[in-house]
Amino acid sequence: DRSRPEPFLLDGQAVVLEDYLAIRPERASDLSARLRTGALEAGPWYVLGDELLPSGEALVRNLLAGRRVLRSLRASPPAVLYCPDSFGHPAALPAIASGFGCPLIVLWRGYGGPRWPDGDTARWHAPDGSGVLLYHLPPDGYETGSHLPADRDRGAGRWASLRATLAPRATTGLALLTAGADHHAPSCDWEAQVDALATAMGEDRLVRSSLERFRAALEECAAARPLPGVAGELRDSYGYTWTLQGTHGVRASLKRRNAQVERLLVRDTEPWVALASRRDGRARRALLDAAWRCVLLCHPHDTLCGCSIDAVAASMATRMDDAASAASALRDDAIESLLGHDAATARDRAAEWEPVVVVRNRAARPRSGVAILEVDVVLADVAVGPGSAGIPVTPRRPGRLSLGAPAALVQEVSRARHLVREESSRHYPRTRLVERRRLLARVDAVPALGMRVIPVREGRRAPAVSDGAAVRATTGLIENEYVRVRVADGGVTLESGDRVIPHWLAFEAEGERGDLYTHSVVPDSRVEARLQRARVTAQGPLRAELTVHWDLRVPARRMRRETGEPYRVPAATIPLRTVLQLDEGAAFVRVLLSGEQRTSDARLRARFRTDVREPHVVADAAFGPVSRAPLHVPADVTMERPAATAPLHRYVSAFDPWRGATLFSDGLTEYEVTPDAVIAVTVVRSVGELSRHDLPERPGHAGYPAETPLAQERGPLAAGFAMMLHGPRSAACVDAIERTADDVLLPLEGCPWRTAIAPPDDVAGVELVGAGLACSAIKPAEDGAWTILRCVNLLDTAVRGAWKMRGVVEARLARLDETPLGALAVETGRVAFEAPPRGIVTILVR
Repeated sequence: DRSRPEPFLLDGQAVVLEDYLAIRPERASDLSARLRTGALEAGPWYVLGDELLPSGEALVRNLLAGRRVLRSLRASPPAVLYCPDSFGHPAALPAIASGFGCPLIVLWRGYGGPRWPDGDTARWHAPDGSGVLLYHLPPDGYETGSHLPADRDRGAGRWASLRATLAPRATTGLALLTAGADHHAPSCDWEAQVDALATAMGEDRLVRSSLERFRAALEECAAARPLPGVAGELRDSYGYTWTLQGTHGVRASLKRRNAQVERLLVRDTEPWVALASRRDGRARRALLDAAWRCVLLCHPHDTLCGCSIDAVAASMATRMDDAASAASALRDDAIESLLGHDAATARDRAAEWEPVVVVRNRAARPRSGVAILEVDVVLADVAVGPGSAGIPVTPRRPGRLSLGAPAALVQEVSRARHLVREESSRHYPRTRLVERRRLLARVDAVPALGMRVIPVREGRRAPAVSDGAAVRATTGLIENEYVRVRVADGGVTLESGDRVIPHWLAFEAEGERGDLYTHSVVPDSRVEARLQRARVTAQGPLRAELTVHWDLRVPARRMRRETGEPYRVPAATIPLRTVLQLDEGAAFVRVLLSGEQRTSDARLRARFRTDVREPHVVADAAFGPVSRAPLHVPADVTMERPAATAPLHRYVSAFDPWRGATLFSDGLTEYEVTPDAVIAVTVVRSVGELSRHDLPERPGHAGYPAETPLAQERGPLAAGFAMMLHGPRSAACVDAIERTADDVLLPLEGCPWRTAIAPPDDVAGVELVGAGLACSAIKPAEDGAWTILRCVNLLDTAVRGAWKMRGVVEARLARLDETPLGALAVETGRVAFEAPPRGIVTILVR
């Protein structure tokens, strides 16, 4: 509306600009002009997303994408991290804000109440010490200034109410009043509303402002007075406004899928793309951006948190599939380039093919150990097209296989037939029927973020697999040199050294009367799964495996819908299967869970008992782990009861002064550590309604009531875990946990390459040196000329580190947003640096 001189804020996100221009492209120049004059404000986020569930790198990609949209319109976002509705905020957010040149964060949920400093302004410090201004919205949040009256008499009453809320909290004498509301268009009577409010203010002064002008004014006011300081996560606004921490367990399968796709992009696509682009000069960043866009469109907090209608969840599932497909294709293309493979040339030289397996190491350190390999044995060609009806597919009998050096001590896992295509840009695809064999092999010295190539020989007997076995299995028992797992007397016992944990693994279900925002347990409804049977399904020598079957019998119960309609949930038996795996040399045991979710209105959890006493909990989070303790909220706080659960990234650890235990998860996002040191992870929290008004944990509707039958999550369920027992928390232990997270979630993997011609022995990648340093990202820079190397110091002390990468001649320290800060010395492909305590270190190289 050209008649409106006031700046209009697009909720801190830029995606709406893309959406608008997709249907009104002719308005691009007008939109650009308004953004550049400040009449319209958008960003810095691409989407106003959840902040506790995405990885730190996903939050960075969100901000990079938002800046990209604004730059395409020759504009810049306000230097404010505007987070008005996210359900809590990570401890690293001040570091992220600083890394994008934002000295101010405006937020609402997760902060406020008697456990925080008084007032609306504080200085928030990240674990790395970086600090930004925090401005906290009033209890009604961004809707405080909605529906202002246009009548002057009513305006006086409204201002008296507003002043009673704003003035006592105005730490700097300055307050932000956002005039608007969720799901509302701008007021048609705006000028009269502003006049009525201004007239009623008396000695107070009303200034029409943009978010950027408010930031400048707040910084000036804050500089003149001391401010309280806060640190750590912001997940506690109990008694001030709803925190809504019960969202982490709903639509668990979609959250798990998001974590897996994020990991695919950050650790298994971007690094290979960056390395390949350095080799062949091909720009692939736009394709990466497109894959990330599919993921980021799933990150608005109501989408990723799962508190949305079923249609939104279905769209998220489709976008995740699109992102995974694009990321996998990009990865495979980059790997082919790094191996020097040209599919079209190879098709014309079939007589020179040397079948191999390419083992890739997705960790930024050299690794040896058990690798999961896939080998294809061609059984027949499959004709396609006109005339193919008369050409039968006659599979030949597959022969023996052996692997050349550096693979040793092979163990077969499975065989299955598949149809595969051999692609070539200048030929029709060729389809073959293959027998795909999954093997385990001991592979040595795979380069850091690099590859080793293993020859495959057909018609030869594989080497013996029984000599020197370091993993053993007998009835009800598997063990290696570090860990022993027993199944006996109806339970599973975990042993390591002199530590024995009986009833280590269990599963439970309890009735659920909550909604997509808040967990609410049906009293006296908890049941525990019964162990039915166990058998050895792999005997080594590289992997021993026990498959354990459980029945979780959920009794019938009566429930009531939000409409008041009573209904009965019938009794159901949920079959569960756990595959317990021990690999040679591994100090952890894997737990692969599968089953069938056959009930409704229930929460199913996996429980892992530890032997830790009075546990101190440390959980992985954005850009490094954080310590967490149970919240103690006064009993008279009735607005919302605190959740006992917390968001889960890759792992959660429990420590006491003598010992520790860490549970790793492949993507489930909610855990609880009980006072007796049981780590419980939500596998399914099935509910059928978006919002209820009658929950004792949160009286009132948190969203619009709607039925959500898909959120019952009936059907197949799956999850992957691993547990490691270790010593008390120390620098060495922190480093070992991070390395084990890579071993669990990013194991050595090998894929077949049947059309190789003179393949290399190995491909060197990038190595990160320094105990306590975790590889965070290796990606093409936004400008296309540099490569980003980013790591995080997980320790509370400074660490001297280095990146090793062939061909590097120039390096610069940079901010998170890739703005160069200063030159770094390069010595024969080695870039040394010092990481400050808990610091995030970003380096540009070329």
